[in-house]
Amino acid sequence: MRKTTEQLMNELKNATDIDEFVAQNQDEMMDMSLSEYLREMLMKYNVEKSAVFRRANMAENNYGYELFRDDTKRASRDKLIQICMGFPLTIEEAQTVLRYGEVRPLYPRNQRDAYVLFALKNGYDMFQLNELLFERGEKIIE
Repeated sequence: MRKTTEQLMNELKNATDIDEFVAQNQDEMMDMSLSEYLREMLMKYNVEKSAVFRRANMAENNYGYELFRDDTKRASRDKLIQICMGFPLTIEEAQTVLRYGEVRPLYPRNQRDAYVLFALKNGYDMFQLNELLFERGEKIIE
């Protein structure tokens, strides 16, 4: 994906032919499932699922494995954030996980989201993020 969502939206607003717009922007369309994207991130970062789950504080839980395996599994926004914290994802990659998971992306004007974005930017794991949230009176992610 090379264009921003804003750029695509502007092109779409100015489009006179939807089929032409889609054809010209095929490389910009989200064409994989959440589980496919998560598996792609495993390969990109050369990490094991078990390591992601440990960093995400999901080691004792089969829930995470289901997200990597089952495209019909729907996850809450917090669970997807938790998975993101298990990787060394960039902010953009984390936002993509949330989009594929069909939940609201992180919004820097939301205080709790700003803490999550800060944690992602600085490579925090789930324990560090929850400590940051707790110390600032925000709901932790369980």
